[in-house]
Amino acid sequence: MVRSPAGRFAALVRVAAAYNFFFILAACASAPPPTDRLATARAMVTQAQPVAAKDAPVELGLAQDKLSRAEQALQRGENDSARRLAEQAEVDAKLALASAESARAQRAAAGVEKSVEALRDEVQRRAP
Repeated sequence: MVRSPAGRFAALVRVAAAYNFFFILAACASAPPPTDRLATARAMVTQAQPVAAKDAPVELGLAQDKLSRAEQALQRGENDSARRLAEQAEVDAKLALASAESARAQRAAAGVEKSVEALRDEVQRRAP
């Protein structure tokens, strides 16, 4: 069976359209690499480390672990998983920072309370 040039052109157009459809579908299905999310999470973990290492080591460890897992997922091309883990790492790092600051504030408040008690004792001793 010999096709006419118009028939061959039409077949070629259909093949090209199908190819483009599947190419566009594949491009839409894969999420872009979340490099900005990883950078944000990495910055937050770095910021939390000096503060949270002593006062919130568990939360900081979770953030570091999730950041590491996000970087591994990115290397494997698992962009959705990498994005999700990076977001979790950022939240965990913020929690570590807040927990550490809370612990410091509690220690400072306890110190102030101790000083107030000492002043009260001094005032009572000097009272006639």
